[in-house]
Amino acid sequence: MTTAQLTNAELRTANTHLSGETIMLLLNEALALERQTDRRQRAVHEERQRQAVVARRLAAARRLQRRAESASRRARTLLASL
Repeated sequence: MTTAQLTNAELRTANTHLSGETIMLLLNEALALERQTDRRQRAVHEERQRQAVVARRLAAARRLQRRAESASRRARTLLASL
């Protein structure tokens, strides 16, 4: 007999308590899902941090390049004035 065929009285008296083994299985599944979510969130966080580091390095490199170009222009101006 399927659940759809059970009467209200049968449903009320049916054993709704889970066995310890079933509870442990459900707990382990819940913990595994939580760990997967944690791993995904950690991976996303690490990728964001990596991108932030790359962006900072790129910004620093651009600043250094602008300074070098400016110094080069000043040096050419000084040499031309000699």
